[in-house]
Amino acid sequence: MNRVSTMGELAASLSHEILHPIATARNNARTGMRLLELNPPNLGEVREAIACVVRDADRARDIVVRMRDHVRKAPPRKERFDLNTAINEVLVLAQSVTQRNGVSIQTRLADGLLPALGDRIQLQQVLLNLILNATEAMGSVEEEGRQLVISTEQHQAGALVAVRDFGPGIDPAHLDRVFDAFYTTKSSGTGMGLSICRSIINAHGGKLWAEANEPRGALFQFTVPGAKREIASTNAGG
Repeated sequence: MNRVSTMGELAASLSHEILHPIATARNNARTGMRLLELNPPNLGEVREAIACVVRDADRARDIVVRMRDHVRKAPPRKERFDLNTAINEVLVLAQSVTQRNGVSIQTRLADGLLPALGDRIQLQQVLLNLILNATEAMGSVEEEGRQLVISTEQHQAGALVAVRDFGPGIDPAHLDRVFDAFYTTKSSGTGMGLSICRSIINAHGGKLWAEANEPRGALFQFTVPGAKREIASTNAGG
């Protein structure tokens, strides 16, 4: 029964997580095909489009590998990386979706953050999920009000990442339920996205939570361990 449950969790997780890079790869491939039909074809932009397809395919592969490891309860892969740079990479990945939905993104990334320590791909996937959820949530508000603010700041645990949207917000009674597996308010949702996000952050020794944003919308925040903190605790244990 445990193996069946794990397989079900893996299938639901992958169906949710891998759709974005597949859709992006398809869009880039279509762009490349249109560029080839020009007379003469724009080979420079075709190469760029194909490079993007390769990037999307590599990311899909990485997501499958990391999600399999996560469901098997394998400890997160740990590497030191610049958190702000990783966030900017996610913004590039989400750009086509946010632009298509008329969402304006502001960043307030703190200078001098300690290097983060963790699985870069998994933590980027958490942020990407939050951005896509926020973008979808703001679909019901006037376009000029579709603003997304992403910020980082130093935190006693390492770093704090915040994603603020100005959508309709979350019913206060459901602020913690949104992290329950298979709980969703979306007709096409799997109810796995936020559950996966919280389990990834928990596995990293961090915390993910939601609260109301002022004057409206939702605020999701999570902590990411800092490299120096982890190294210090390891030395203390030795």
